[in-house]
Amino acid sequence: MYPINICMKGCQVAIFGGGAVALRKLGRLLEEGAKVVLVAPELVPELQELMESLPEERLVWHQMTHRDFDWEASDFRLVFAATDSREVNHEIGQMAHGHGALVNDITAPEECDFQVPARICRGQLELTASTGGASPAFARLLRQDLENRYHEGFGQFLDWLGEMRRELWRREPDTVKRQGLWRQAMTPEIFNYILDERLEQAKNEIRRKIGCAGAESSDSSCGDSRKI
Repeated sequence: MYPINICMKGCQVAIFGGGAVALRKLGRLLEEGAKVVLVAPELVPELQELMESLPEERLVWHQMTHRDFDWEASDFRLVFAATDSREVNHEIGQMAHGHGALVNDITAPEECDFQVPARICRGQLELTASTGGASPAFARLLRQDLENRYHEGFGQFLDWLGEMRRELWRREPDTVKRQGLWRQAMTPEIFNYILDERLEQAKNEIRRKIGCAGAESSDSSCGDSRKI
């Protein structure tokens, strides 16, 4: 598998199936702004509630089987074959491939065009874990470990780094010099400070290292790092 993040905002996606798996897939797709078409004879109550709470521009339900669905009128980027039948999911995959869509078959990882990894988000930081479909249960364990290890402070620190990067861009127009400053500043020590939730110490250390490196390049002494 080739790992890639896809912007799903406004994209057409189909989920075939109306059970618990379809519900899990749907939640994340809606979060990412996809337009989702559900195809299933029946829906679990939670999906039915979502259907009643969302506008048709976001979620549409076709109460039918995959064989009755009008594929000619579809334009899906992704298709999830999420029924509990391997044979049915295989048929859905063949139909979807015939119309240019990428397929995720929950019953046959080896036939999937793509996998959806376990994911955690900390602000702009996104971490994923995948077992290639071998064990979704183990992927959930990996996600839980990531959730415990990477606390909300990582997202806050990343926001601060973005501000620092923009400020350094204004101060130092030379790309090569900027890259050198960041290489000197971003050390394993900084990472350990963040893990220990010592965010201010990490920020001060980055300020100091960038300030000293900049001062050395101009042949002067290190100033007050707080000015950076």
